[in-house]
Amino acid sequence: MYDKAEIEKRVKELGDIQAWNHNFTLPYGVETKPGRQSSHGKNIVKLARLEPLFEAIGLAGKTVLDVGCNEGFFSMHLAHHGARVLGIDIDPQRISKACFVQSALYPEQDVRLKLLDIYSDKFKALPRFDLCLCLGFVHRVPDPFSAIAALADRTDMIIFEWKALKFGPHDDAFAYFSPKGVDTSDYYGTEYWLLSYAAMESILRRLGFSYLHRIDDPRQKRAILVAGRKHHAIFDSPDVVMHRGRVRSFLTHGKRCLRTFWGIATGRVNA
Repeated sequence: MYDKAEIEKRVKELGDIQAWNHNFTLPYGVETKPGRQSSHGKNIVKLARLEPLFEAIGLAGKTVLDVGCNEGFFSMHLAHHGARVLGIDIDPQRISKACFVQSALYPEQDVRLKLLDIYSDKFKALPRFDLCLCLGFVHRVPDPFSAIAALADRTDMIIFEWKALKFGPHDDAFAYFSPKGVDTSDYYGTEYWLLSYAAMESILRRLGFSYLHRIDDPRQKRAILVAGRKHHAIFDSPDVVMHRGRVRSFLTHGKRCLRTFWGIATGRVNA
């Protein structure tokens, strides 16, 4: 076991190499990313939304593949609730941090953490899993269709959480290329395509996932979707879709229109 000074030193060392993304409370109350979390992409905020899904699906005894596991928060959370988890990420710094956290918090836990590319032969050779977690991942890959297809080869049920297309025709299969540039401080954190719900669902249906459970809260920048090839009781539950309301819809669409008109007026956008 580590003492407090060792934990604080290691947290700082790893954070100096790459800023911590998840906030863990380690022994002696040491936090990896202290402070209140408000971003919809952070682990504590995500967990509050995803916990009811984990409970409805049931984790005990299930094999789970956590793709893009980052620093391992959800891998360890699911293992703590009885799942046998493999967490993978393409970023060696994230896996280093995840391995340290596991050694400090859950040294006996049934979770494996590996540096692995979903397009590699090693990934293709993995066994099939009962469940795949795909959190904060889809909008981080240049080709979401091939990435989702790779995951679909390894499981019949996937929980998606992603930065979705939250303006424009929400119910049409649209993808919007992020205007943000390459994230030079966190290359694998770069945004690419933001997909609408309908786009995600269309991709999944092509891959044989005919059961879908949508959780759409317009106050959240992140979308959640459970997809399955086989029936599960969770798909009998009605979708949780909060109506955006006329005012919110007007403001959302109106803001985009005003930006376009301003771009035309200033010559930044061709008419």
